[in-house]
Amino acid sequence: MIKKKRILIDLDRLKDVHNGLGQIALNFGKYIQDLKDDRFEFTLLVPKQYIGYFGNNVNYETISIKRRYFPYLCPDYDLWYTIHQDSSFFPSNKQTPFILTINDLNFLEDKTPSKAQKRLKRLQSKIDRCTIITAISHYTESVIRKNLDIKDKPLHVIYFGVENPIEKQAKKPSYVNSESLLLSIGVIQPKKNLMVLVEMMKYIPDNYQLILAGNTEGTYSEQIQERIFQLGLENRIMMPGKITDDDKYWLLSHCTALCFPSKLEGMGIPPIEAMRFGKPVFASTFSSIPEICKEYAYYWENFEPRNMANFFLKHLEEFRMNPEKEHQLIAFSEQYNWKDSLMNYLDLFDQCLNK
Repeated sequence: MIKKKRILIDLDRLKDVHNGLGQIALNFGKYIQDLKDDRFEFTLLVPKQYIGYFGNNVNYETISIKRRYFPYLCPDYDLWYTIHQDSSFFPSNKQTPFILTINDLNFLEDKTPSKAQKRLKRLQSKIDRCTIITAISHYTESVIRKNLDIKDKPLHVIYFGVENPIEKQAKKPSYVNSESLLLSIGVIQPKKNLMVLVEMMKYIPDNYQLILAGNTEGTYSEQIQERIFQLGLENRIMMPGKITDDDKYWLLSHCTALCFPSKLEGMGIPPIEAMRFGKPVFASTFSSIPEICKEYAYYWENFEPRNMANFFLKHLEEFRMNPEKEHQLIAFSEQYNWKDSLMNYLDLFDQCLNK
């Protein structure tokens, strides 16, 4: 009988399941435990509260000070995989094959030059140590190749999946007061470019409400709130902060459209989540967004508020006039699924262990 290869998957970002990487970690754990593969035995590195969360088909190791600072005292594995570049955890043995996923290099744009260079230097040291690199989009791949020295190491593009929605009896959130709902999901940070949606709402009919869902910590969120009050839109624009899975399901299933003017995205999951519900997506043309959404999103060419509003209303009417559009969006979104994504990773694990 062939002994299974022991693979550790670093899911440390489960410590915050309300952000994008937390959701990726959650879904990676959910779907990996369902895989039946005689080649591998999986161990998930997780916060203490997630021990046992993904069932008995996987093993668990707890995030700890010992694992972070004294890895040589911890269990060894045949292969180590980290789902994002900012993890503080490494294999016990420097000879262990190490696969690293780089999600984005957004810090090059939204950090000061000195801070960006420090982070770039740290990431370079991880690349020097790893065996194989993966990126979550061809856009991210191009940024990696431009700014880092990957030497002769393989660099693969593997898109993350999007979870299939499970029908729920979710209740309407208390902050929703309209049936014409515009939705944006993501952390409230300058790179998300959300202020343009606030300005656009001046030219959108009064029956529409805008929900800006995401972590509201930071000065940018305060600036948005201040502008909302200046414009007298406090009853039409809501910022509920981090939302529950039930709220997210309700909002995606009931919204009129998703608005995603972000300037920096390694991949950009919310547009695909909205398309999975058959909802039209209005997005920017920046970073990876056109690569991921292709011709299935409507793209704002500029962010002048009146122009944005006219573009939105025109194409929303076009969408409504074509009943096939909804089915086309759902079908397109299904190419981003966890089964295919994980099978690509399993093939990569196999290549890495047998080269």
